[in-house]
Amino acid sequence: MSAAVRTSARSTAPDSPVTRPIRLTRVGVLIVSGLVIAFSAPLHEQFGFDIVVATAALGLIGIAHLLEWWSLTAPHRTSVPLLLGIVAIVAAIILPFTTAPIGFAVVIAAWSLVSGLLEFIGATVRPGSRQDATLLGGAGLLLALLVLFAREDQVAIVGFFGAYALLTGVFLGISAFDTRRTAQPTTDEAGATPAAP
Repeated sequence: MSAAVRTSARSTAPDSPVTRPIRLTRVGVLIVSGLVIAFSAPLHEQFGFDIVVATAALGLIGIAHLLEWWSLTAPHRTSVPLLLGIVAIVAAIILPFTTAPIGFAVVIAAWSLVSGLLEFIGATVRPGSRQDATLLGGAGLLLALLVLFAREDQVAIVGFFGAYALLTGVFLGISAFDTRRTAQPTTDEAGATPAAP
């Protein structure tokens, strides 16, 4: 009976194949980016500072996505985290070449729009594997709209980006410690007959 219990404990796995430390890497990047933006408000009038902060945040977000993709095993590996990482790194490379708030807004809006759509695609391709994809996709689309509405105001643009980072970081952090999904038996276990004592 103890062998059956050990097998059952091993086979119970969360819906997401990504380990908690990998998920917390992305959480840390988002929350730190949001806090840096929030606590550096007096410096947001300097366009160069906003570019540096947003570039660093996008680069680290891209690295976190690539780390997630690299950590996935073959049956769970999809191209969505890889594409999310590439899009963020490309945005981080382009951003320093913007010379006006409108360029800053276009890069941030394009990154958030593409990221949001990729999150929705990830939720469709592998349901349950990226349980936070719907909220992240919606937050990305909302960020794109808000940034385009405030396209001439660099302070508002970086503020919206910081709010997005904090909101999604906190949500992903809560989700990383949510044990309800790990406590549920898998379909194989639910249909299996109990072992005889």
